[in-house]
Amino acid sequence: MKYLTYDEYINMGGELEPPVFERYEYAAERAIDRETFGRIKSMLVIPSAVKMLVYELIAVNAKADISQEQVKSESVGSWSKTYADTNSEDIQKLRSDMITDYLAGEADDNGTPLIYRGC
Repeated sequence: MKYLTYDEYINMGGELEPPVFERYEYAAERAIDRETFGRIKSMLVIPSAVKMLVYELIAVNAKADISQEQVKSESVGSWSKTYADTNSEDIQKLRSDMITDYLAGEADDNGTPLIYRGC
C-alpha cells in the first residue's frame, strides 16, 4: 500500500505528473522506511502525519533532483552557465530532520513509536 496516492497528492496541492510523482513518492517511502524500520508497511491505516511527510519529501526530492538542471545563473557574452549547489549531505539531513519532526509521537498499530530505535 502506498503511503500517499496520486489523488491524495493532487488534493494536497501537488502539481507533478504521475510518472514523476511515482519516482519521488517511492524515494520518500524508502527514506521513511529506513528511519522507521519499515513499521508503517504493516499498519492498517496510514497516519495523516505520514501522508503529509511524504508530500513534503516529494517536494524536497523534486527540488534536489540532480537529474534536473538547476541553473543558478547564465551569461550570454562569452557564454557561461553556473549550476546551483546541491549538497547531498544537507539534503539528507533535511530529510532525516523532517522525518523526525513529522513522526515524533506517532505509533504503529502495536503502540510502538514509529521512530523508536530500540529493540
